[in-house]
Amino acid sequence: MTILLLTNCVNRHLQNEKVELKTTYTTETENNEIYHNYTEEQIEIFLDSIGGLSPLLWAKNVDFIADSTFKNQRQLNKVISQKNFAKLKLAIFKYREIDLKTAKSIFGEIDSSFLAKDRVPLVFISFDENKDDLNEYAIFLRSPSVSWSCLLYFFKGNQIIAKHNIYHRYGLEIEHYIDADNRTVIYYKENFGSGTGIWQFNYYFYKYYDNELIPILNELENGNLNGWGNGRSFWFKTFITNTRPLTLKMVYHQEIYDTNNINSKIINDSTFVQYTWNEKTRKLVGFYEKNKIDKYQTLTYYLADNELLFINTHYSILKDCLKHKSKRSIILNYLNDIKNYLENN
Repeated sequence: MTILLLTNCVNRHLQNEKVELKTTYTTETENNEIYHNYTEEQIEIFLDSIGGLSPLLWAKNVDFIADSTFKNQRQLNKVISQKNFAKLKLAIFKYREIDLKTAKSIFGEIDSSFLAKDRVPLVFISFDENKDDLNEYAIFLRSPSVSWSCLLYFFKGNQIIAKHNIYHRYGLEIEHYIDADNRTVIYYKENFGSGTGIWQFNYYFYKYYDNELIPILNELENGNLNGWGNGRSFWFKTFITNTRPLTLKMVYHQEIYDTNNINSKIINDSTFVQYTWNEKTRKLVGFYEKNKIDKYQTLTYYLADNELLFINTHYSILKDCLKHKSKRSIILNYLNDIKNYLENN
């Protein structure tokens, strides 16, 4: 996954120094690609053409992997027999492990290669006010610190209602709260890439709804890209400040730079986004209308080929930067690179 995401980043080391963008002419890069130095007028026409289009042209592709993972965790409807449920209770509250035969009967086929004496380590996570109720809870087998991912089974009483395959990367972090409709909401972080100066985590929110665990909100938790040579660095971090109603504080910045490491921070801000429950769509809906950032702009902090979405959703800011002498050449060079990338791909 990380290799795929890194490949999708627009990574162009085209030349050591850029020339003044006053005339159009071409050079050949070390990759035998034709690199154009467009006129300033041509670049501004390019900017205007991208800025006038709908962000939907790029948003779905940028969000595809994260949104597909979010929506396609497995729903189950498996009732545990009273005999096995009694054994499960003992495993939860007394032994912290369960015998392999019973584990397979309850959870299906499991990886037993790590087991000792046919006993399966079990971790219990309660979402009830009283954990002894065993009403809404989750279980995973073996410690999540052993690997970068885990299978998490969600229960409603003696019924498994969902199974999530979570790629957490650094350890499972799962929380919950009671929403205004008195239903339980659980959330955790899913990882979509990690490395030096590059990573992405998303918050996934699900709600216990009757005998289902339904997906209700997918938001970026932390996005970072720094020093990967695509002419743009960014940072985005989400903090949960309230749950009734759900309120997220988003802190973020965007920076454009050139090959001489001359940079311009064009955004450095924070905002609060409040969410309301929509019973018809069964989703949490963010109130972005009067905020400093919108949903499409948050996608520009993903690790994906999202430069055109960035230009489109930050058109007014980029246009304003061109009016400032200190920023103009950096923005022009960045846009020149993107236009070349489109021509060569």
